[in-house]
Amino acid sequence: MKEIFLIIFSVASGLMVSAGVFAFIAAIGIIPRMAWRTGTRHYVRFYEDVIVLGGLFGTTTMFVDYRLPPWWWLIIAVAALEGVFVGVLAMALTEVLNVMPILMRRTRLTKGLQWIILSFALGKVAGSLIYYLVDGFYVL
Repeated sequence: MKEIFLIIFSVASGLMVSAGVFAFIAAIGIIPRMAWRTGTRHYVRFYEDVIVLGGLFGTTTMFVDYRLPPWWWLIIAVAALEGVFVGVLAMALTEVLNVMPILMRRTRLTKGLQWIILSFALGKVAGSLIYYLVDGFYVL
């Protein structure tokens, strides 16, 4: 009986957390904003499906031990895509909260904003690559 309760409680908790994450992504409007900026508005439904499938796959990796061939390029591609996603999510959040105009005004920054944004994105990609390629590296 205890195991059944734990299974039901775990599934319900996971559903609540994932619903919150996807609601957050929808609330900041990352999918329509990226589709508008890249000129691919007709792929919005595809983007939404891919994000949901990625979330489901990421969740199942905690429970299922997927055995993939040791293709180094696949690991680098997954790490790069995760880094890009986290970077885009962070930049969408900063755009919604108007962090960049405040940062530019307080630091009196007039040039080089594109390099700052690029360094944010490259830092996220580098962090994902280190996480996947360096054995035993875990962020606490």
